[in-house]
Amino acid sequence: MNQRILGLSSVALLCAMTAAASADDASFDLGFEFTAASDYMDTGLTNSDHDPSFSMKFSPSYGIFYGEIYGATIDYGVPEPKLETKLAIGATPQFGNLSVDFNLARRMKFDDASADRWLPYVTATYTFSDAFNASAGAGYYYYDDKAVHDFWELYLGATYSHASGSSLAGEFYWEPDSDGADNHYYELIGTLTVPFMEKFEAVAKLGYEGYEDPAVASYLWYEARLNYSITNHLVLSAVYHGNNLSNGDCPTQAWTDCDSALFAVLTVKGNLSDLR
Repeated sequence: MNQRILGLSSVALLCAMTAAASADDASFDLGFEFTAASDYMDTGLTNSDHDPSFSMKFSPSYGIFYGEIYGATIDYGVPEPKLETKLAIGATPQFGNLSVDFNLARRMKFDDASADRWLPYVTATYTFSDAFNASAGAGYYYYDDKAVHDFWELYLGATYSHASGSSLAGEFYWEPDSDGADNHYYELIGTLTVPFMEKFEAVAKLGYEGYEDPAVASYLWYEARLNYSITNHLVLSAVYHGNNLSNGDCPTQAWTDCDSALFAVLTVKGNLSDLR
């Protein structure tokens, strides 16, 4: 494994162990989430060729330590990967108003070994008040396939929360050399969440994918989502997701097409502690 990953992981483990030494109220819990969707879209593009997709996620935790086991069906690219997975471990020690998240993730796409990679990430979040917090972080994409360029990513984010439950969040990602040719990539995402009528929640997202390389089209993407909580553990969503890519620009971004879509999502979620 790359020395950067080993070094970053060692620092994370040391800080986590130091913080855990003072934690007397740690308890084990296990979160779970199962999702069935009539399409799987992300950042304006379909990851399932506009076909149904299924995912599952398990999130064990003990005190400040946590893990993640995730898998989802996909359908795009050559030679047509069918499953993406993520395995992650991490810790979130707290230092007053400052929380630090150390995370080491392993991502794989079956039948597409070029996408397999390690991703160590460190994010620090400072809580200024009950209404506002801000974050900064950095991660390193380390690919198994040495023909694929490894690169750094920097992150900034902030969230404002209103007493009504509404929130406005902004995220910024920057990769100074994402392709090995000194071409940078950046992503801006804004998210507005508004709960209403007890069981409903409206979510609006607007994002921009920016590429310095003129051979790759930059584009705007958007999402409008309406969530209905049937119970505390069962959520039905209607989602409209799309982008402003023209037909001429689409081949630089998508394996299939760049069509927008209206689709449904059913989510079952909860924690082991809910059964206690």
